[in-house]
Amino acid sequence: MSLVIPLYNEEEGCKAFTETLVKAFDAEKIDYELILVDNGSVDKTADIIRGLQVDNPRVKMVSVAHNQGFGWGVINGLRIANGRMIGFMGGDEQVKARDVVKVYQKLAAGDYDFCKVKRIVRHDGLKRKVISGVYNLIFPLIFNVKSVDINGTPKIFKAEALEKVFPAAKDWFIDAELMIKSQRLGYRMGEVEIEFLPRQTGKSNVRLSTIWEFLRNLLYYRFRGFN
Repeated sequence: MSLVIPLYNEEEGCKAFTETLVKAFDAEKIDYELILVDNGSVDKTADIIRGLQVDNPRVKMVSVAHNQGFGWGVINGLRIANGRMIGFMGGDEQVKARDVVKVYQKLAAGDYDFCKVKRIVRHDGLKRKVISGVYNLIFPLIFNVKSVDINGTPKIFKAEALEKVFPAAKDWFIDAELMIKSQRLGYRMGEVEIEFLPRQTGKSNVRLSTIWEFLRNLLYYRFRGFN
C-alpha cells in the first residue's frame, strides 16, 4: 500500500503521527510506503520529514515549493506511488492509526474499488462542522453520490481504479472530484465508521471561505464536467 500525506506547517505533530502509523502497519505486517509531502511549509516540517526518511526506507519525501492547496499536495504524492493500493489522508492526527489499518484491510478483503472512513463522531470544532455540513447537504442535490461524508480520509483505492479517476483539483475539492468520478464509473465503495479526534497540534487550514470555494467548484463541474 502507498499512503500519501500532505503536510503544511505540521512540525509539532508529524513525527509522532508518522511513527504511530508505522507502528500500526508493522504490527499488522502491512507492506507499505508512506509518501510525506512537504506542501510548501515555512516551518521545520521538511527537516522532520527528511529525518523520518533517513530512519525508515519506507518513508518517501516529496517537496512542493509553494502551497497551492491540499489537493495539489495529494496529486504530487500520488504521482510517485507504487502500491497495489494507493490512498491519501490528512496529516492532522485526527484519525487513529488503527482506523487507517481498518480501511486498508476492508479494501484488501472485500469486493471494493475503494474504501474510506465515515466520521460518525466528530470533535473538529464548529467551523469545520459547519463547512462539512454544507458539503454533505448540498452535494447529493447536485451529484448522485451515495455518501454522507464526502471529505472523509483516508481514501484508499485499488491502483487500477485510481488510474481511471486520477484527480485534477488542487484544493479541497479533490475529495468531491474523486467521489463524483467513482460514482459515475460505478465503483464499489466500502466505508469504515470512525471517531474523528480533536486536533492536538498545529492549526486547521480549513477556512470559512472554503465553503465558497467548494460551491464554486460544484457549479463549475456540474455544468462543465471533468476533462
